[in-house]
Amino acid sequence: MNSTTERELLDASFAGRGLSAATRTELWHAVDSILSEGPLSESGGPGRTGLALGYVQSGKTTAITALVGAAVDAGYRIVVALLGSTNLLLQQNQERLLGALGVGEREDYRWIHMTNPSGVARAREMKDWLDRDRVLLIPVLKHAGRIDALAKILESLVSSSLPVLLVDDEADQASLNTEVNAGAQSRTYEAVGRLRAAAPNHVYVQFTATPYAPLLLEPDDHLSPDFVELLQPGPGYTGGREFFVDHADIVVRPIPTLDEQPAKSPPTQLPKSLVEAFGSFVAGTALLLAEDVGAAPVSMLVHSTQRNDVQARYHFLLQRLVRRWGDAALGAPTAAELPAEISAERSRIVGLGAKDVSDAVFLERVRFTLRETTLWLVNSASDVTKVDWRVAPVHVLVGGNKLDRGFTVEGLTVTYMNRPPSEQLDTLEQRARAFGYRGDLLPYCQFFATPRTLKVLREIVDTEYDLRARLRDWLAEGRPVTAWANEVGLILPAGTRPTRQAVITALSRFNERPTWYQLRRPALAPVDLAGNAHLVQSLGLIEAGERDYGRLAHPTLLLTRLEAVDGLLRPWRGAGGGTSPGWRHEELVDLLTRTVGDDERIPTILMQHPDGGPRAREWDAELGFVNLLQGADPRRRPGEPWYPGDRAVGGALENPDQVVIQVHRVTSTQPGLVPDLFTLAVHAGSRQILRKA
Repeated sequence: MNSTTERELLDASFAGRGLSAATRTELWHAVDSILSEGPLSESGGPGRTGLALGYVQSGKTTAITALVGAAVDAGYRIVVALLGSTNLLLQQNQERLLGALGVGEREDYRWIHMTNPSGVARAREMKDWLDRDRVLLIPVLKHAGRIDALAKILESLVSSSLPVLLVDDEADQASLNTEVNAGAQSRTYEAVGRLRAAAPNHVYVQFTATPYAPLLLEPDDHLSPDFVELLQPGPGYTGGREFFVDHADIVVRPIPTLDEQPAKSPPTQLPKSLVEAFGSFVAGTALLLAEDVGAAPVSMLVHSTQRNDVQARYHFLLQRLVRRWGDAALGAPTAAELPAEISAERSRIVGLGAKDVSDAVFLERVRFTLRETTLWLVNSASDVTKVDWRVAPVHVLVGGNKLDRGFTVEGLTVTYMNRPPSEQLDTLEQRARAFGYRGDLLPYCQFFATPRTLKVLREIVDTEYDLRARLRDWLAEGRPVTAWANEVGLILPAGTRPTRQAVITALSRFNERPTWYQLRRPALAPVDLAGNAHLVQSLGLIEAGERDYGRLAHPTLLLTRLEAVDGLLRPWRGAGGGTSPGWRHEELVDLLTRTVGDDERIPTILMQHPDGGPRAREWDAELGFVNLLQGADPRRRPGEPWYPGDRAVGGALENPDQVVIQVHRVTSTQPGLVPDLFTLAVHAGSRQILRKA
């Protein structure tokens, strides 16, 4: 038998695929860290649950392969891999894993793989292979029946000491308990529990790019992670930040909200924006293949709805468009006679940085692209069980939920998503299958979606990076994973939830709806009054230039987060302790620290009487100032300035995402009851913090 270790074989394979030495070193470090938690490590133990957190389309399969290989080197004899909740996903992921490990091609008699084993005969066969010192690799469909069948085999086969690696790909999807009734368990979740019990000397590793559900589970849930490993993508990875923030001007293509696909109405014709998107795909593919024929396959994804009948209609209309444009391209004597959408998108893509070619070459490549365009309808009603990337160099996939999660679309350059945005972050983020392309190919990568969808996808970038940064810091301090959701939690875009409501319970939200937080009951001790006045003076707000807000003008500064939050809000004296109704000082500071970017400016405004003195406000012994915020002028008078009210000052009414800090100079209407002082009102934007209650 071959004495070469799996790690050595895989490392050479990864190097051959272009992974740098630094990337491979980081990958093996993550793998070793995971295995250090398992039963074969002195620092680990049996039955532990881990979470391996990657990015969407960032090479999690490579990490799974490396973990499997290193586990076998360490002495694990059985590897169970839950590789998808559909046969399409199972087949795709199984082929990639087996191919990477060389199973079925090697001659060293190390591996035996069995997919979805069940029954007594399979149990005997597996025992025989174990007795002959083989390693069993068992890919399994994430389905209760399949998992139960394997659990029964392991119960009769596995001794309590036999080490087993359990890998759960896309672990936040089908494995979790979706039963809403207290004490009940969904079938797949229950089956996973039986599988773990059947092989007690195991480590269970969940892989996902959207970890919101696992991190928010109750600590006593057997799928709640005991440890987390943050996987790093290679240096060329392009993900949400590259698509929707850093290079949005190149990649993002807003489509009209009216082109959003209604739930139940199949289209009679293709939306104009989809015709434009297909023109971008044809032009981009022609240019890309003219530059590098090895870039094939090149693909487009059309995601309009979850309904099979509507998807089928899009598929039919696109087939008709491909035929019509193909005939037009064949009959065009020059590139100038090509359909206008193709010509316009050629100019756009070249303007974004793609390399142009001569008109003659472009015309020939467009004809080739349209002739080779192969359309696939990928849904539960279609006959397609597998997209065969080898039958053609150019593909268009039309589908919905089956293309959401885990499915790899080879060479995806153009995404058209006119499906209404999901409220669930994990679902919407997983729909972005375009990630992972090389940065130099971004001009060819175009993402067409409605403004609502694009807004949430942009804000998910902040959620994702905030989660990873806060979680890394939390774990580096030696704190338990299970406490993170209670103490830190997630930043959420407005109107969203992290995952299915059935999976997680007992959540609390801060800033669930955009509102003004008023420090109505400020500290009245002389030292606090003097300290806050000094903060306002030091900031330069008293001498700031006035900005016109209608009938009234207020001194206004545009401050960085560091200046406004760390220089004013955080050190504000007497703001903590919960003595002011509705004021949440620590949570406001936390929210703004996590959601305001370094390059953003926060309008910070001094609200005072036009003569430069304090405003007079009613004071209640329990509530403090009854209302700091002045309302709008009751009537507009023609030709006279009108004041829209304090709530509009700073732009929060026009833009709910806007963060505004107002410093109110006030006193009480009752003479001598409250001195002239400064206090705060804050509009914290539209994002929320979600924690376990």
